[in-house]
Amino acid sequence: MLSWVLSAIVVISMPIVLLLLNVRLLMNDWFIRLEYARPDFPTDLYGMSQEERLSLALTGLRSVTQPPGASILREVRFADGRPAFNEREIRHMQDVYVLQGLAFRVGGILALALLGAWLCLWFSPGTRTLAWRSLGWGGWFTLGLVLLLTLGFALAFDTAFTLFHRLFFEGDTWLFPPSDTLIRLYPEKFWFDAALFIGGLTLLEAAVLVLVTQGRPAS
Repeated sequence: MLSWVLSAIVVISMPIVLLLLNVRLLMNDWFIRLEYARPDFPTDLYGMSQEERLSLALTGLRSVTQPPGASILREVRFADGRPAFNEREIRHMQDVYVLQGLAFRVGGILALALLGAWLCLWFSPGTRTLAWRSLGWGGWFTLGLVLLLTLGFALAFDTAFTLFHRLFFEGDTWLFPPSDTLIRLYPEKFWFDAALFIGGLTLLEAAVLVLVTQGRPAS
């Protein structure tokens, strides 16, 4: 009975751990620079230069990934001296800072639980085969779940994007007019590409898990 509980921990934790791992991989300067370097990345409708836009976008990223959080945005200015972010935007970015911190702490706990459960299965000769099978089942579970999520974002991005924000943020605190800085820095295409990157990489990782565990010997 215990071995099947451990197996379930491996299988159920797998998609969450892989998704959060890939989200963290994406939340770095390289992805923003890559997006801004794309020839089809939308230009700013209000005339901000690409250099200033990129600089502000990188600052926005740091405000949700590094202490002290979004409070640093109160000091950020446009080239003409005007505040770059309003209080509503700063509050939302602080919400993102808190959410990502919580999400990655949960992800870390699940990763440790997954690893611990798998090692318990692997170190016992009687459950070593189940250990490898659990990785494969976790890969299949991840493939099915993430494929559904990725297709949902690809086919109905606006609906999926709205559902995500309504699930994790209060009321309409995440809605901004096109003239607000956050929309100008991170247009819809940015989020569409991010969703496809996270979903695609997770699918690839899950497929590799399935392949390497197929026909794995018991010892």
